[in-house]
Amino acid sequence: MPKAPPLLDPFKKPASEPNPPTSALLVYNPAGGKKRAAKLADTIVLPLLKQAGIAVTVETTKHAGHGVELGRTLDLSSVDALLVMGGDGTLGEVLDGFLSRDDGAAARTTVGFIPAGTGNSYMREVLGVPASGAAVGAAVHAAVEAIVGGRSRAVDCQQLDMTGLDGKPLRRCSINTVMAGFGPDANAVAERRRWLGSMRYSVSIKTEILKLPWRKKLPCSLSVDGGSPQEMEDLFLFSCFVNKHTGVRHRLAPYAQLDDGLLDLAYTTRPLRSIATAAKVDEMIKGGGKHVHATSLLNVQQASRVRLETDTPARLMVDGDIIGFTPLDVAVRAEAFRLFTPASPAPS
Repeated sequence: MPKAPPLLDPFKKPASEPNPPTSALLVYNPAGGKKRAAKLADTIVLPLLKQAGIAVTVETTKHAGHGVELGRTLDLSSVDALLVMGGDGTLGEVLDGFLSRDDGAAARTTVGFIPAGTGNSYMREVLGVPASGAAVGAAVHAAVEAIVGGRSRAVDCQQLDMTGLDGKPLRRCSINTVMAGFGPDANAVAERRRWLGSMRYSVSIKTEILKLPWRKKLPCSLSVDGGSPQEMEDLFLFSCFVNKHTGVRHRLAPYAQLDDGLLDLAYTTRPLRSIATAAKVDEMIKGGGKHVHATSLLNVQQASRVRLETDTPARLMVDGDIIGFTPLDVAVRAEAFRLFTPASPAPS
């Protein structure tokens, strides 16, 4: 059995010298995670920030997409930091609006992310500690400690151009991953099974794997760094990352670092119809990234820009939410924003 790639530091570059904020604006979704974010804000986040002498103003999201609007329009002229609490989707939404501003706020305001979602895969790497399930409380403490400590790094994100759900051109930023193929398709099925609660994702993945022998092929072409398009018979799995993980256990991009100025790709190069092979690939991904050795089926590489085209529009899932369709253009935005981080987070 091949070995998993070794654990890798989340950052290539050292953190800055301490420069703690004295004022901050906190954005979160009070209804998110069965109101977990509101509880964490009241019991952990706000008391710790107040104890550290940081003056905090609170804004809450009211509806889907409101985070983008807040990130773009909030008055940040009197604060040192923009703090966002939530899952990967909420963090990405607010950052998307923040990076589209033209008032210079993105250059002078340091961002702090506080994990309060389900998987929290981005902050798991930033903090170097588990950040899901029962570990969320400890991860929130670690995130606030990083903010209070005042050390930061310039980190990357990926800029995405696609067709939105409304059929219009859509540009978004992503801190985690954009996926096409089996993952978004299974997610769409799961959303029709909300009555299953949190089990709907694992159940839907298993049922969709059982349908693999009859799954309709989706021809596609992939261009990397402006090279000639690679024509493929079927789009089964496509993922483009700036970090290593998606979900809790899937280390799809084991060579990714959050400030290396690169995108990390993982995609299948031929059709996958065998249930046993799909289960084996899933096991290898969950086994720390052993799928990098499955070169006859998967390609894992780094790039600066990517274009994905499909014969018919394919769903695109960005940071956990389906928000558009192919064609897709992805470009890295190196050192896009400054993020509060621990001095030396553990490798992952």
